[in-house]
Amino acid sequence: MKNNILSISEYRNNPEFYFSKGLRLANKKNLSEAYRNLMKALELEPDNSEYKFNMACFLSELQRPREANRLFNDILTNFDPTMFDCFFGLGCNSFEVGNNEKAAEYFDKYLYFDAEGEFSYEISEMAFYLKLYSEVSHNNKFLKTSVTNLKKAQTYLKENNTEKAVGCLYKAIRANPFNVEARNQLTLALMEKQQFIRAEYINSTVNIIDSENIWGNCLNIYLLSRSKRNAAFRRALEILPYRPIENRDELLCAATVLMVFDKTEELVKLVETYAVEYSDRLVYSVLMLAYIITGKRSKALELSEMINVYTANCGSLADWVSYITDENNRGQIADNVVKEYANLFCVNQEPIKSRYDAGRYYDLLRDSGPDKIKLPKKYAPIIEGALRNREIMYSSLYKKEIISILIKAVQDLKQPVEPFNGSYDMYSAALEYSYCRLFHIDMEKGEIILKYKITSGLLNDALKVLNISF
Repeated sequence: MKNNILSISEYRNNPEFYFSKGLRLANKKNLSEAYRNLMKALELEPDNSEYKFNMACFLSELQRPREANRLFNDILTNFDPTMFDCFFGLGCNSFEVGNNEKAAEYFDKYLYFDAEGEFSYEISEMAFYLKLYSEVSHNNKFLKTSVTNLKKAQTYLKENNTEKAVGCLYKAIRANPFNVEARNQLTLALMEKQQFIRAEYINSTVNIIDSENIWGNCLNIYLLSRSKRNAAFRRALEILPYRPIENRDELLCAATVLMVFDKTEELVKLVETYAVEYSDRLVYSVLMLAYIITGKRSKALELSEMINVYTANCGSLADWVSYITDENNRGQIADNVVKEYANLFCVNQEPIKSRYDAGRYYDLLRDSGPDKIKLPKKYAPIIEGALRNREIMYSSLYKKEIISILIKAVQDLKQPVEPFNGSYDMYSAALEYSYCRLFHIDMEKGEIILKYKITSGLLNDALKVLNISF
């Protein structure tokens, strides 16, 4: 009997049970119970795209388009950019609230990505109507919007303005979920902001779009190493040298990973394979360094003859060749492999791109992040209020993230906040709004005000006090 009870308990804690039950209840028009069961499924498995999608559809049926669209966008951004039916939902909801411009954009995206999809006929008719009667014409301009935002982000990154860069990268991805370059840039930016779980979300979507993308696979290796998922890390690192290399940047990207993780034998084989195809002084220098590290000095000396062709116009390279081939320097080189590798770009007078910046990744792997600080107990009601009003599509890390946001805000305050019973809601509202702004979630102030039953003045006062930057 005891075993049966345990099995029932396990069954009842299976999200699929609640999901299936929710769908059955929805078909029977028992909407309140359907909603409760779908919510339970999402609570048990918050990152399940199928559950999210069906909940978004359900919310659309309940005439809650803003909440539904947040879920649709969340799926396309963080979980599965190939769920093109989300564009149909986004378009229909936008049309329902009278935003014909956005509706036309979403319908264009659906037809662009899934021209033969289930809803393509209906969408073609709706898109035609919008363009005929609403003077709306997109002609896939979302592709240009995505590229423009990516370029803006790259400019901000050069200026070390990561916050603005992240915002532009999210916009680039929202405009075109298949912008892999933007996704890779965002993954790295989130890693540097110590938001590793969110970086993993974005990185996993690159694998869905293009499983052979070299930078995406390299970023995945760094993330696996950082999270200490050793078995998966070893497999990914072992496979990397055998993935197809399409260009020089990809070769250097893969070479950087192998150098950072001290896989120099594999590095030698990789660069030897592509050295003829991508023959230049930097690639030869990488191979020469790998030869020295792996004890293949005779090969290094042989290669130095080829590199000497380039040294006439590059004195620093000539000095480096002399240094690297000097037996007396072998120990020093072996102790500073990543530093020597990073130095190659300077020696060859070539700027280091983010995808193969060895020092950058090495530091990321070593950085343990900020010291853990506890939030004083007097602020607990603020967190509790934000949790009570949590939106369906918020990350499974929501509690941890809002605590982190509040801790930082409290630390930066010139004068401590002394919350009292009547003020908790305004600070909870400010915290949730700040969370949405920081993580680029489309949440209007008006929605927050209604949810927390406060005035706009109180919300603005709380935001001013907390002074959270975004």
